[in-house]
Amino acid sequence: GRAQSGGVIKLGHIQPITGPSAAYGIRARDGAILAVEDINKAGGFTDKSGKKYSFEMTVGDMVNDPRQAITLFRQYATDEAVIASLGPTNSVGFIPLVPVAVQLKLPLVGNGSGAPIKDWNKFVYRVNPVAEIAVPVYLKKIVARESIKRLAVIYDQTQDAQAGDAELCKKLAGEYGYEVVAFEAFRANDQDFSPQISKIRAARPDAVYVAAATGDGVKVVSQIREAGIEKRLITGYGSFQDPVYWDGTKGAVKGDYTWLGQDLSNPSPPLKALPDRYNTRFPQEATSFSAFGYDSVLAVVEGLKKAGRVDREALADALSDFDATSPLGTRITFKNPPGGNNTNPSVVTIQVTGRGTYTAV
Repeated sequence: GRAQSGGVIKLGHIQPITGPSAAYGIRARDGAILAVEDINKAGGFTDKSGKKYSFEMTVGDMVNDPRQAITLFRQYATDEAVIASLGPTNSVGFIPLVPVAVQLKLPLVGNGSGAPIKDWNKFVYRVNPVAEIAVPVYLKKIVARESIKRLAVIYDQTQDAQAGDAELCKKLAGEYGYEVVAFEAFRANDQDFSPQISKIRAARPDAVYVAAATGDGVKVVSQIREAGIEKRLITGYGSFQDPVYWDGTKGAVKGDYTWLGQDLSNPSPPLKALPDRYNTRFPQEATSFSAFGYDSVLAVVEGLKKAGRVDREALADALSDFDATSPLGTRITFKNPPGGNNTNPSVVTIQVTGRGTYTAV
């Protein structure tokens, strides 16, 4: 029989569209916009009873405030048409939403946050690789490649993901054969990092790990170079590859290291199509966060297909034992419990060669 119109399925989406993490949030938002358009062009979603649905997405700006993230999430939860919320890319917003998701029974699918989560529940998932899996692989390769014996760390203590990266640097020191000779904290939106940088310079490190969101990281890196420290810099997920970093530091990150979830310099045909479309449509160049935004939408849609009906708890149950491949070629696998991380991520260590360009190492 003819499919009946079921109406509209809404997706909430919480991102830092302004503030120090905006470079991540904007990319994930815009990648998700393309995914919603693709799904609707392909006919949307049809449930087991034959009802057809299209998708709409509403994006809320949490800036860099966890309280605003919770407020937006609660607003989405009160709208019965909202089946799930996506994001945020920054952990300062994502982590506080984990207990709220189970309280309100609204599925949350993250698309960039990488900080550790102690207590998972069946309503929370992340499509992206996370630091606790990626950083050990990535850091081990760089320490060997650059013969690092003395590592300095400067990190944002107000951002969960960046603070988590810093702690991993300390935790892995003995195993990887280096010493952490400086461990300097700052707070988001600080302007002057000279006290921390002076201590780093006095410690004479072989390399410096910069754990900062892009907005603050640009300032930190610029001041490190202005202080005459020319050692290799290392950062967390994807930051130095972002053209915003290159422009903001006037190319000071050339030769420095970060890691990605996809090798965008040598993409598969499906993955290559995303940045080609994205860069034509949006003013900022595509990064891996654009792909994470796209994949977070696809995870919800595939979860609905598995559930067969438009129901929040059924969606959460479907995602708890889940294995799908997105049109970008990303494999997304969840086994929750024990947790909602993607258990099949890829990790690509890269060295920056130019504006938005790099070599995989």
